[in-house]
Amino acid sequence: MKHVISMSLALGALATSALAQDGQVKIGVLNDQSSSFSALGGTEVVTAVELAIADYGGEALGKPIELVSADHQNKPEVGLSIARQWLGQEDVDVIADMANSAIALGVNTLIGDMNKVGLFVSPLTDKPTEADCNGNVVAWAYDAHSVFTSPVTFLLDDGVETFFILSPDYEAGKVQEATEEAAILAGGGTLVGKIRAPLGTTDFSSYLLQAQASGAEALIMNMNGPDLVNAVKQVQEFGIMSGGMTVALPILHQSDTRAIGVDAMQGVRFAAPWFWTINEESEDFGLRMKEITGNAPGWVAAGTYSAVTNYLTAVDAAGTDEAGAVLAQMREMEIDDFFINNATLFPNGRLIHDMYSIEVKSPDEVEQGDDFFKLVSSIPAEVAFRPYSDSVCQIGK
Repeated sequence: MKHVISMSLALGALATSALAQDGQVKIGVLNDQSSSFSALGGTEVVTAVELAIADYGGEALGKPIELVSADHQNKPEVGLSIARQWLGQEDVDVIADMANSAIALGVNTLIGDMNKVGLFVSPLTDKPTEADCNGNVVAWAYDAHSVFTSPVTFLLDDGVETFFILSPDYEAGKVQEATEEAAILAGGGTLVGKIRAPLGTTDFSSYLLQAQASGAEALIMNMNGPDLVNAVKQVQEFGIMSGGMTVALPILHQSDTRAIGVDAMQGVRFAAPWFWTINEESEDFGLRMKEITGNAPGWVAAGTYSAVTNYLTAVDAAGTDEAGAVLAQMREMEIDDFFINNATLFPNGRLIHDMYSIEVKSPDEVEQGDDFFKLVSSIPAEVAFRPYSDSVCQIGK
C-alpha cells in the first residue's frame, strides 16, 4: 500500500476552481495532535485511518489509497493553511476528523467551495449541517442536540422528574444549559435549579452544595477538561451519588476516564455514540488498536475508522472520487457497522444513528485494562437527533 504522511504547512496559491478528480483517492486527517484536544483523538485517529485503509485492502478505484496527516495545533490560521494546501494543490479528496469547531467552520467553507468531501467526527458545532451547510460535509458521530438532550431522555425514561444543571459560565455552557432545560420541560420534567461556574474553577463545593440542597434527583454537569476533573472528584468527596442523586455528563471520552480514574468516575452516566466493549466486533477493533497504541480507542478514532471505510465503499460503488457522486452513493447505501446502527444520512450531511446511555463501572466491575464503561440503554436515532424537517438546511427541497 502506498502510504504518505505529509506534515507540510506550506501555503500555495489557492486554485480558482476545484482540481479535476484524478481517480486516486487521497485522504487527509486534520486534527489536534499536540494540544488540548489531542487526547480525545490526535494520533490515535491517524492510526485508526491507517487501519481502515489496510482493512479495505489499500486500494480504491484500482489505485493505492494515499493518506496525509497534519496537526492544526488548535490554531485556525494553521488549520486553514493546511486545508488550502491539501485541497488546492495536493489533490486531497476528503478531510477527516477535524477536531475544533472554530477550525471546522472555516474548513467546511473550503470543502464546499472546492467540491471536496468532509468527514467530521470531532466537531460539536452543527453549523456545517445547518446554518453554514453546503452538502459536502458529513457529520458522522454526534451533534449538540444528540449529546445534550440524550442524557435528559434516558433520565426521564428512568423515572427521574427533577433536575439541577451545573454549567461553565461561557457561551457554549449557556447553549448547553438552554438545550437541556428545553428537553427537560418538553419531556415533562422539572428544572429545580441551575447555576454557572467560571471557567477554571477549582473549588466546586458551593455549587455542589446548592445542587444537593435543591432536592433534585439528577445533576447534569456540563464541565469539561480540568474543570470536569475537579468537579467529578468533588462529587465523590461530597457523597452526591451515594446520597441518591444521579450524576450525568453530556460528553465523556475514554481518555477522560483514563485520566480521572474509575474510582472517582464510578456511577457517572453519559451519552455517547460508541464505546469499545459495546459489542464483539467493537472489542475486536479495540484490541487491535490497543496492540498498536497501548490504549483502547475512544469513539473519535472508531468513528473516523467507520467514516473512512464507508467513504471508500461509496467511492468504489460510484466508480469515481468526484464528491457529488460519492456523497449521493453514501446517501443511498446502507451504513451499518460496529460503530453505526440504525443510520440515515440526511441531504444536509447529518448522519443520524442510535446513541447510547452509558455508565462508568465501579472498580470491581473492570475486567481488563481500559474496560471502563457499561451499556445502560439505547437511544433510537429518531429520538437522539432532530428530524430533517426541523433542519434550517433543506438541500434538495
